[in-house]
Amino acid sequence: MAHLVSADRDRLLAVGRRCGLHPSWLQYKPLKDPRTGARVPAWHWDLLPDALERLARDAP
Repeated sequence: MAHLVSADRDRLLAVGRRCGLHPSWLQYKPLKDPRTGARVPAWHWDLLPDALERLARDAP
């Protein structure tokens, strides 16, 4: 399994649409910014092998 993570929810949803990921599967989890140590909003999808292959195939 892999994680597709971003602090930009709209951009992550756009990538998910191209890869066939359902928006309801998107998970919210604040992550620590390594530069400041502050928690920042972030979203992620857990990618199983088939979704990971689609992402790799459809990547620009």
